[in-house]
Amino acid sequence: MVLQWFTRDISRFAVLIAALFLASGDLRALPQFTLLTGNKCLNCHITPQGSGLRNELGWYMAKDMALLSAHTLGLQFIEKAETNSLADGALTLGFDARVQMTRSPRISTAETRFIPMQTSVYAAWALAPWLTLEGMADIGSLARLAAGAGLPFIGQQAWMASALIQPGLTLPQLRIGHFQPSIGLRYDDHTMLVRQVAGANTIPIIAPNFAEYGAELNYDGVQWLSLTAGVFLPRSLAQTRTVNRFGESTPLFGDTLAMAAAASNLGELVKTPSYLLRAYVLPRTEDHTMTGILGASFFVNQSFSMANIFAGIGLSDRVSLQGEYAISGVREGRQTRNYSVMLTYQAFPWLLPFARFEQGRTQVSDPNTASGVAELYSTQAVVGVQLFPIPFVELRPEFRFYDTETFTATRWNLQLHLFY
Repeated sequence: MVLQWFTRDISRFAVLIAALFLASGDLRALPQFTLLTGNKCLNCHITPQGSGLRNELGWYMAKDMALLSAHTLGLQFIEKAETNSLADGALTLGFDARVQMTRSPRISTAETRFIPMQTSVYAAWALAPWLTLEGMADIGSLARLAAGAGLPFIGQQAWMASALIQPGLTLPQLRIGHFQPSIGLRYDDHTMLVRQVAGANTIPIIAPNFAEYGAELNYDGVQWLSLTAGVFLPRSLAQTRTVNRFGESTPLFGDTLAMAAAASNLGELVKTPSYLLRAYVLPRTEDHTMTGILGASFFVNQSFSMANIFAGIGLSDRVSLQGEYAISGVREGRQTRNYSVMLTYQAFPWLLPFARFEQGRTQVSDPNTASGVAELYSTQAVVGVQLFPIPFVELRPEFRFYDTETFTATRWNLQLHLFY
């Protein structure tokens, strides 16, 4: 079923990508950082997947991307700082903290709430030129667990850690530990529909800070190509629930594996591993003024599969368009197909207006309908600005339009992001 949807709908996704790019005319937009600089994620982050801890180049970019410099504000200690590393570069530190001011779109009279989204601290220790240990701890999630409260989403984790083993820069890297599989593109916004079960009661397929125990082999020996293959224990995935052909809520892989996951029974989980394949190309013009990306990933375990295809094109410091199409499904159960397209404008290095359009559709079993299937949907249109007023601070005001099978609404959101 998943492959049938992929074949049928990918042409529509490609047409939409092309149409939006042609319609952009002479707009100047900021590429997502890969399309802006022509660099892969690993050029600015510790791990090939991107997100999380920034290396020295990523730290320098964040320091310089601001309306007001640290010197102008009298923050000489930031101006004088030359790196986010200690111990002669062996120890690298960082953090991300996000809070969002928003109102629920489901209720017209909903009150404004301040929602803590992320309080992550990072560290990486280079034990040898070929071995680095890295990790993340989400302080807010750890506090919830210590208080006896569960985390908001199934599959969400409070920590990640891995060992990065790479004998040489042009050789493959082996990553082993507890981390998120390299599924599609990695976003900093957990409301993106490409990782959701669309509908009025939207829930994530791949939750924020989703992580599994496993290993990935990554090859980035040439600038224009990236290859990844991984295998994981399905501890987080097995806790996910779906809807079967009778309209009943059931564990993704059945009761036995769900109980094994809840009890951390690795002996049972190791019998049914998840597999991941991902590949993308990053072509650039000779003068580096234009960069493209085209890739796909496939994540599978028994009756569950998730396929993502992503593409983008950007003019350095000028215009960027990127999109992703994702389909996932469970045999004789819930099926999803979602896409997202985003355009960003670079008014100044510190002022990045953007627009995003997303749509998702979910088919679930419903014995109360004539066809035995009910279709849920979500449409989101988002217009916002990424504003970096001072080093390591981002303000992100957004106006969102929502449309689902049960409600339509508009909302203003404001996100504050502190990072280092």
